[in-house]
Amino acid sequence: MYVVRTLIMAGGIGERLWPVSVKKRPKQFHKFGSSKTMIEETIERMEKVTDEIIIITTREQFPLMQYYLPLFPGENVIFEPMRRNTAPAIALGSTRFSPDDIMVVVPADHVIRDEESFLKTLNKAIKYAESNDSLVTIGITPTYPYTGYGYIERGNAVDDNEEVYSVKKFHEKPDYETAQHYVQSGRFLWNSGIFVWKKSVFDLELSKNFPDLFSAISEISKRPEDIEKIYERLPKISIDYGLMERSSKVATVPASFYWNDIGSWDAVYDLLIKDKNGNAVEGEFSLKDVKNCLLINHTQKKLAVSGIEGFILVATSEGTLVCRRGESQDIKEIIK
Repeated sequence: MYVVRTLIMAGGIGERLWPVSVKKRPKQFHKFGSSKTMIEETIERMEKVTDEIIIITTREQFPLMQYYLPLFPGENVIFEPMRRNTAPAIALGSTRFSPDDIMVVVPADHVIRDEESFLKTLNKAIKYAESNDSLVTIGITPTYPYTGYGYIERGNAVDDNEEVYSVKKFHEKPDYETAQHYVQSGRFLWNSGIFVWKKSVFDLELSKNFPDLFSAISEISKRPEDIEKIYERLPKISIDYGLMERSSKVATVPASFYWNDIGSWDAVYDLLIKDKNGNAVEGEFSLKDVKNCLLINHTQKKLAVSGIEGFILVATSEGTLVCRRGESQDIKEIIK
């Protein structure tokens, strides 16, 4: 019987959600359409399906963790010396797992609804990873041709119940026409960034497909005092590029629960409840002839808005953002 343990990735800044998500309080410590922060919701979900939770974050975010998660054990927190994207973060986090552990990797900043369906899907992935030497990822059945997510192209079923499939290819964020083709074909899934594998299988695949990272993490295990020096020379690379796209042992479990990675203000608009004019509104506003807008005001002042349609307006003490809906992916470039 394997021990199932979770690694929660919680070191990101969420720059595309500026001016709400900022360095001193990134998006995982915010609430989106809920009474709890996203990191609190993630922990509660994962406690129902795994034996222990490890969080990987940065030292600068630790005070926030202590504030929002006062009961979470400090010894279960790993610090990344500097941000190096998800491949190095997951590899570093894996050093706290035993070779026989089933390792579940989840981001701290996703909104998931229909928890029962989520837990059922995750249990399928865990069961498959227990008995197969595979890197398993969960793919979300797309509900519309969204261009803000990467896609997984699935191959044939690899289990008798047709609940787990081989992965043919990972695809980057497509343009709208390509996304339409993906959705119509029925063979493509949104890439959720949720992974399940045996720690020993992860080590083997990492050593074969990304030997530089594997040897750097092995070095850190032997010489923890040199972690900063070793980690600094690692490339900034995602787990998809660094391992999943290179490995031949990847499987996917299709899922249909509500999932939103809150990767942009457009994703927040999709998530929130709308009024009769299609507006999602939080905070003090005076509106006239405003339709299909996302309006968020975290200041003490009332904002007056008139005669616009299909816009995003977000105001906080950090700054104000105005852009068209559908263009919020570009915020990262603007705030540079």
